[in-house]
Amino acid sequence: MIREIENIFLDFPDYGCFACDPRNKHGLRLKFFADEESGDVFTKYTPQVHQEGFPGIVHGGIQCALIDEVAFWTMFDKYQKIALTSKLDMEFLRPVDGESELTIRGKVVESDGRIVRVEVNLLNDQNKVCTRSRVDYAIPKREVTYKIIGKEKFTGKFQKYLED
Repeated sequence: MIREIENIFLDFPDYGCFACDPRNKHGLRLKFFADEESGDVFTKYTPQVHQEGFPGIVHGGIQCALIDEVAFWTMFDKYQKIALTSKLDMEFLRPVDGESELTIRGKVVESDGRIVRVEVNLLNDQNKVCTRSRVDYAIPKREVTYKIIGKEKFTGKFQKYLED
């Protein structure tokens, strides 16, 4: 069964995420889905010409944004905690065609205390892995999160996503 993951941050003060806010006119506007059978979280995305590096190839920075965002939502769907990227390793295996629909899939592979590791693959329209990555997320303590993002932003609704 495939389930759409609700973007709970749409009500977050001053929210405008480049990757997942549907109101960000310059952003990727991604939606995320949980595959209950495989345990993966995924999104699909068709890049635009202005997101290319060399002609016909999606820029590595755009690939990184897609991967990082899928990793976040994979972690968040499982743990329901605010976390921050602490490490991101990418292997570029083949060029990513700038005109085809991409599938980006993530899976939590390890959790050790406050660190959650997510493996993410970016696949082309032939279902071949083009970019493989491992992303570590650190779940900071509540006070650290307040210092980084701002305590005033965490209204009642968002308190439950913080770690003590």
